[in-house]
Amino acid sequence: MRRALLSRVDFMATGWPLTVLMTDEHTTGNRLERLFRADPDVVRHAVRVSIWGRWYIWLVGAVMLARRPGLWYPENIELAFVNVLVAAINGFVHYWLHTNRSVTWFWMLVLCAVDIALITGNIAVNGRFEGYFFVAYYPALAMFAVVFSSLWLILAWVTATAVVYYLVSVAAGPGLDLEMVQDHALAARLSVMYLVAVGVSLIVRFERDRRRAAMERERRMHEERIELSQSIHDTTAQTAYMIGLGIEGAMKLAGDSNPVLTERLAATAALSRSAMWELRKPIDMGRIFEGRELARVLGGHTATFARITSVPAEMVQSGQEPPLSAEVRSGLFSIAHNALANAFLHARAGRVEVRLDFQADSTRLSISDDGVGLPEDYAGRGRGFSGMEADAERMGGRLIVESGGPGGGTIITCVVPRESAVGGG
Repeated sequence: MRRALLSRVDFMATGWPLTVLMTDEHTTGNRLERLFRADPDVVRHAVRVSIWGRWYIWLVGAVMLARRPGLWYPENIELAFVNVLVAAINGFVHYWLHTNRSVTWFWMLVLCAVDIALITGNIAVNGRFEGYFFVAYYPALAMFAVVFSSLWLILAWVTATAVVYYLVSVAAGPGLDLEMVQDHALAARLSVMYLVAVGVSLIVRFERDRRRAAMERERRMHEERIELSQSIHDTTAQTAYMIGLGIEGAMKLAGDSNPVLTERLAATAALSRSAMWELRKPIDMGRIFEGRELARVLGGHTATFARITSVPAEMVQSGQEPPLSAEVRSGLFSIAHNALANAFLHARAGRVEVRLDFQADSTRLSISDDGVGLPEDYAGRGRGFSGMEADAERMGGRLIVESGGPGGGTIITCVVPRESAVGGG
């Protein structure tokens, strides 16, 4: 059960699909999905890059048609039709991306097929083997090799493209001029197609294997953290709790008979509560790495803070929690824990509120207390605030510290942009 949960955590933490990371014997789905398997994030990014590339080509083509209408009208009216077609396809896909709709490997397959068809159509309309339209095949094939991981699929795609280009070169216009050794040039162009596609595929496969190895190391670290949190909960935390109960019992026995002893026991009890609170961080952090929602873990963490410290505390949530990455969930949790520790140890707060706002463009965490406020040199004292700032920067967010001066309380806020906070594609 835990291994299945950890596999889910890997997916939530990185956005990399399990069908890509896992070996073939663990891959589910039919043969077609295994053949066309691709990382959704890579697919979406590749579609976005290809869209902007097509817009650039469309702009160049539109300028050329506008400047030299005599080269295409009325004999080659197809060129204007191709330009309109490219604009229509680009506009539709661009709108689909802009509205954050799902983009699968099928989209990339269709766009690659459209690219090959448009390039081939331009070559057929031009009708001259000496033209340079064939060069556009190379980035189109490279893009296909970047997205899809199957070498057999890539070789099949290149072969189909090479056959189409060969037929067009032979049939379009006057065909090949053997006296000009154009057959040798055609063979060289076809060879470069294979070289580009296979070369890009091998480079991408190397990077994909490195990422798979890095994610396997991260998975093992997550597993160790979960086991460590459970071990602390079952041993050290229970021991600290029993010690605290013993100290409180000793305080009751001492009563007012020995004020010095009572004072020492009270200080030791406060230190025991502080230790118990610090032990809660790795325990509840383990739940973050198990894949639980931030709001759920933080709500329980806040309730535990109130029980351990006897400081009234509550968590308020607004909005629906999106699928946050493990890095963002753990970073926000760490900031909340440190802010609560400051409220207990230094602010002498009478009440603490943790607020978690999930907005359309950001995730906002605020911890406010009604304590004594912060001194002017708070940033240079200890490592608490520097650690919170480092966590915020690591998530791509910003930390805001507000203090009302002596007796004015403190508000610590971390804002993480939505694009930095949401995991996956």
